[in-house]
Amino acid sequence: TTFGGHPVCCATGLAALEYLLETGTVEHVEGRGVLYESLLADHPQVVEIRRSGLLLAVELGSSAKMFRMMELFKEAGILSDWFLYCDTAFRISPPLTITEEEVRDSARLIRECLDRI
Repeated sequence: TTFGGHPVCCATGLAALEYLLETGTVEHVEGRGVLYESLLADHPQVVEIRRSGLLLAVELGSSAKMFRMMELFKEAGILSDWFLYCDTAFRISPPLTITEEEVRDSARLIRECLDRI
């Protein structure tokens, strides 16, 4: 392949891994995911949140609601998507380097969109 095992790709991957470990980024991932969940789970439109670290699936219970969220996200400048095999939930998958302030700001914007469903 053009990318598997290539020395430049391996060096880049190693540098990224070293950065994540040296800066403590990995240690913050779980806490930021928990924060997202705590800021969104109590909204009446949210049926369930499934999460692993900073990958969250926010279940709305119907595809109509989820597709409306995609429209509202577009208006709000939020980049998200639904899951291929679950069109009733939207995805939150921020960069691992997201700050607590950015989690709070984005959760506020998501809640504003949820209010408008």
